[in-house]
Amino acid sequence: MKTDTHTPEHIFRAQQRLLVPLFQRPYVWNKELQWEPMWRDLTRVLKRYLAQPEVEHQPHFLGAVVVQQVQSPIGEIQQRTIIDGQQRLTTLQLMFDAIHAQLESVGAKRPAGRIKKLIENDEDSCNKPEDKFKVWPTNKDRDAFNEVMGKEFIAAYDQLVNKNHRLVLAHRYFSGQCKEWLLEQGEDQCIKRGEALEKSVRELIQIVVIDLAPQENAQEIFETLNARGAVLTAADLIKNFIFQSR
Repeated sequence: MKTDTHTPEHIFRAQQRLLVPLFQRPYVWNKELQWEPMWRDLTRVLKRYLAQPEVEHQPHFLGAVVVQQVQSPIGEIQQRTIIDGQQRLTTLQLMFDAIHAQLESVGAKRPAGRIKKLIENDEDSCNKPEDKFKVWPTNKDRDAFNEVMGKEFIAAYDQLVNKNHRLVLAHRYFSGQCKEWLLEQGEDQCIKRGEALEKSVRELIQIVVIDLAPQENAQEIFETLNARGAVLTAADLIKNFIFQSR
């Protein structure tokens, strides 16, 4: 078991797939409790960065996830199973994809290209169409995820088959918030603000990642974190990590 803190740049830049296993519940996050707070946290990070872009900023802690390595055949993309944190990782992918589309729409090509590397694996690394996705949800969510994430342009959300699915609604929410933020100070500021947004989501968000080896008992760890006794909070994980690092 390895525990470390990572930015989305470190988590998603690698050519890998993070798979949600069948025993995980479907996507359940919503606007009021999760999407809005996540966006507010990001805009606070952006405000600090834009005020002092030359200063080194402390990343905003976004929580913890548990993943387990999967032994893959040589030549295939490395895979990990998401044991805990699939809601958070899935939401990040939806948000990044929405940001990527909006950056493209305002002509911020370079930051859009850097974001794209966090949401899609390289084509020459993929054996199947779905291999391009960094996160692959459980069966009940795959149609909606594939539909909204597979678009090469800003989705006409009302025309999607899964327009009322939570995954699509999340993508739509972040797309709207991103567009509004990019245009807040006029079109002439879009590129500058797009570059700040791209840097912030790649480098100024931080997640604790607990990485299990293939032979470790993932179900036991999942039950311990979610069912037995007091729930292990994000603060507990950070504290434990700090003590273990000494």
